[in-house]
Amino acid sequence: MSSDGDREARVEQLKAEGNALHLKGDHAAARLKYTEAIKLDDTNAVLYANRAAAYIALKQYLDAGKDAQKATRIDPTYGKAWARLAKASSELHAWPMSINAWKKALETLPATDLTPQEQQLKVQYEEGLERAQAAKAKRDVTNTPETLNLQAFSSNVESPWVRALKMEDVLTANNVLNTSDFSEGVRYMKQLVNTDGNLVGNLNALSFIIGGILRDDRVFHMDSAEWLEQLQLQVQFELAALEGWPAGGPETIKEEAVKRLEEKGWTATRGALASTIRGWFIRAYLAHRSGESLSLALQHYNNIIEVLEWGAQIWHDVPSSDRGYIFQKTFIRGIRRFKMEAYLGAFTESQSDSEYNVEELIDIANQMVEETTGDVPKEGDDGPMDKGAWYSFFVYPIAEAHATLGAAFMQQGLLAQKADEGEQAETMLAAAAKFYKKAAETYPPDDENAPFYLKISFEAEWHRGRPLSETLPICERIHKLLPGVMKIWEFSGSARLPTHLRQLEVFEERAYSGLLEGRYTLDTPTSEVPLD
Repeated sequence: MSSDGDREARVEQLKAEGNALHLKGDHAAARLKYTEAIKLDDTNAVLYANRAAAYIALKQYLDAGKDAQKATRIDPTYGKAWARLAKASSELHAWPMSINAWKKALETLPATDLTPQEQQLKVQYEEGLERAQAAKAKRDVTNTPETLNLQAFSSNVESPWVRALKMEDVLTANNVLNTSDFSEGVRYMKQLVNTDGNLVGNLNALSFIIGGILRDDRVFHMDSAEWLEQLQLQVQFELAALEGWPAGGPETIKEEAVKRLEEKGWTATRGALASTIRGWFIRAYLAHRSGESLSLALQHYNNIIEVLEWGAQIWHDVPSSDRGYIFQKTFIRGIRRFKMEAYLGAFTESQSDSEYNVEELIDIANQMVEETTGDVPKEGDDGPMDKGAWYSFFVYPIAEAHATLGAAFMQQGLLAQKADEGEQAETMLAAAAKFYKKAAETYPPDDENAPFYLKISFEAEWHRGRPLSETLPICERIHKLLPGVMKIWEFSGSARLPTHLRQLEVFEERAYSGLLEGRYTLDTPTSEVPLD
């Protein structure tokens, strides 16, 4: 057998082994087999399409899309490659690309006399096309600057961080003051000039914008109808100028980063990695905060964390000035905070979906507490540690992890209560009350989250039926916090605290009226007083 024949035989063997592993559900091992085969034959469309299928099964849709695109370039008549590109694109909510790919897949089938297998593929492709078209139509109607669930402040309303600038005596002033990074980034973003498709601007915009968001994303706001378009152009500009990787997922970026480092050194690699990670973060954050798709946001957060943890490990002895800020522990912790919140949201929305479960949610929150308390940011770790950074990268992550644990136990407790599992309900609701209280006490007392989470702790105690002698003091604690909180957060973009305060006011009116009229005593279970 010739050397070419040996190579072809080895490629077929690896492909067969990959296919067998894929069918068994070992998609990671299958991907490795296809990768090994591609190294021997990088002009084989089937290998790229098969690896795309493995990536799809692993939910690594960016890498799947890149492989599928490669397969379609090698063989434009390969329908399965187009279908996998369509599937990967749809999971990334890239609806126009998905629609086009489904149409291309359909074009590869004969017009008449289809075999049973071809008929089955036609039905699959048509259904995929119909779903993508419907999703795009829905997106076009709902995802406009007017309907996106993103903060906007009227020019005549004094925003929380502007108020904090005027109030040096409040406890969280330094934290809010430091979110001016966001405003500086927006100012840089608005310097971007687009002349016939040629973009010229400031390469520090995304760094400042994302830095501000990671410190405290309540600073995020849009002040114009063109804001989102400007942001997308800034992402495009920085990716192009710093030669980042607009296509591909974690596996692609790892491979390309190593090559770039060997060829061009740290300066080029640092910029490419930073622009790619920041582009992913913007996609994740907008999908997360707009309510477009928590699953899409989680994909991107997970992609970011995978690349950053990989880079932090293999380049652990490289100076931070070379590898860049994105690999520092505080930056990675910031991304983990958003992942934790997005996972909680996805779990809450899809409680019947086994993809999101309470065990993983609790594990994510516990890991946040353990990682943060085990590696407290301190002077010299990641540069100067100001008070704002201390809150952002140590206090808030722990507070949010406690609140996440509270939410997990509250959900389990209410389910147990509904199923008449009294002992289990009591245990879970007591844990919920404890963790929500810990969250409230971890926040500075003038932060809007302090009274908010005390209120949710109160709700857990209400569901437990604890006596009024225990719950009315919680109400009093909340009221004592409000003057300091309202100095800054009266015009916060969040409406959740005022809603809960109104509910609490009604509850207290009912409770105290009942006590005065003799209908209740301080031993009365709180749940006997209507909360709604």
